[in-house]
Amino acid sequence: MTPCAFPANNSKLKVAVKVEGIDDAFCFQSKELAGEVLQRRSVGPFTLSEQVYAAGSKLEEHVHRHALLTFVVEGTMRETCSGQVNMCRPGALRFLPAGELHANEFESAVRCLHVSIGREIMDALERRSLLPSKASEIRGLGATWLANRLYAEFSRADQASAIALEGVILEILAEIARSQVKPDVTLAPRWLRHATEIVETRFLERLSLADIASEVGVHYVHLSRQFHKYNRCTIGELIRKRRIQYASHLLAHSQTPLAEIALICGFSDQSHLSFLFKRYMGLSPSKFRALAGVRPQTA
Repeated sequence: MTPCAFPANNSKLKVAVKVEGIDDAFCFQSKELAGEVLQRRSVGPFTLSEQVYAAGSKLEEHVHRHALLTFVVEGTMRETCSGQVNMCRPGALRFLPAGELHANEFESAVRCLHVSIGREIMDALERRSLLPSKASEIRGLGATWLANRLYAEFSRADQASAIALEGVILEILAEIARSQVKPDVTLAPRWLRHATEIVETRFLERLSLADIASEVGVHYVHLSRQFHKYNRCTIGELIRKRRIQYASHLLAHSQTPLAEIALICGFSDQSHLSFLFKRYMGLSPSKFRALAGVRPQTA
């Protein structure tokens, strides 16, 4: 099933879709998809589609027949799933199981790359319990690198891109599988989940351990210990990783000079960014930008 999209004329037609395990679920269908379908490709068991959604548009609750990977290239959207609201910002990589009821709200013009995953691939992975049963965001520097490579290969469309695309998608699925063996953060205390959310959403701000501890109502020493226990990294390390991820997205999808990216992402200067970027990503920012090879577009 093609990823759902909001009709351009704001008229919605609900069409019942029978999905295993879900009754009375709906998927919007229209002769014309909302926004613009920039490109669509089929590669083996995968269908890739780059789509743009208009600012302020909404998709009411619907499902997809196939599991879906979504890479947010530009813009910000909200995804509501199982009663939880998730903010999807540029660089976010989301996994949505087949038949998962969800809704979307686009705060700004949004450009996404969707990957619909064939049933045969999912069956093989599900038999081994390698993929999450609920919607989730794939985090980490490895996933960031792979998501940008995926978009770069999708944009090239040369003779080798098809096999390269299949390889990158399978690597992303492997990253998702690895993430399943990590501790379940939902078991963490509510205050710790709040602290993690502060770091995840405000990593570009000047955050201090004391400020975060005060905001969640615990002693900063206790926060530091528990944060490392559940997140397997310190607060400073997570902030640094998120800044590197954001820098990599700006490198891949904009022509912003490296010195300016360093300041935007909270690094002291270009050399500081370059040092940490190579440490975490294994290559220099300029090399990353060259390999990503994505021609920037505007949603």
